[in-house]
Amino acid sequence: MITETFYRIQQLPSAVGKKSNPLLISAISFVAFLFIYFVSISQAIAKYKTVDAYVTHFAPLAKKLSLSTGIPASIILGISIIESGHGNSKNCKLLKNHFGIVGKNYLSGRKSKYRSMYKSYLNDEASFRHFCRVIKSKRYYALLKGNTNYTYWLKKINSGHYSSAKKVWIRRIYIAIRTHQLYKFDMSKRHLATK
Repeated sequence: MITETFYRIQQLPSAVGKKSNPLLISAISFVAFLFIYFVSISQAIAKYKTVDAYVTHFAPLAKKLSLSTGIPASIILGISIIESGHGNSKNCKLLKNHFGIVGKNYLSGRKSKYRSMYKSYLNDEASFRHFCRVIKSKRYYALLKGNTNYTYWLKKINSGHYSSAKKVWIRRIYIAIRTHQLYKFDMSKRHLATK
């Protein structure tokens, strides 16, 4: 696409006539270059352009963790979507932190312009696994394990002071789960019992 565009721009003088202005052609070439450059940069900046792309990428991991922990995949995906801006937040890109978990990171002590209080992970999967360990360590986990009622999970997680945003946080995650039908990834209690 890029070479085709520049080829057409180079052919412009013959299309317009022999007395074309070289300055005009240079300006058109420069504008075309800038356009292509900014389009490619904007695509590189957004790791996951849409929530659906994020869900498609991380749903298999969330389902696998759901089977092993009893935490609904909808909860895992819903919280990660909101806390990481569906993979596009600075903390997610730099630290691989999908859940807004506070802790040590590799930016501490470095001469980095960006400072963060959030924990860093080696990869995305480590972030997802650590989130499940955090939830498993809570008192409410034993009562909820295997329950697929995501509204009940949200209330209990919120009562454990996971987020300072309280009701707004619950509402945002609830909306994400409903809008993107994340509940479809949840396994029934019967299915969990057979695994």
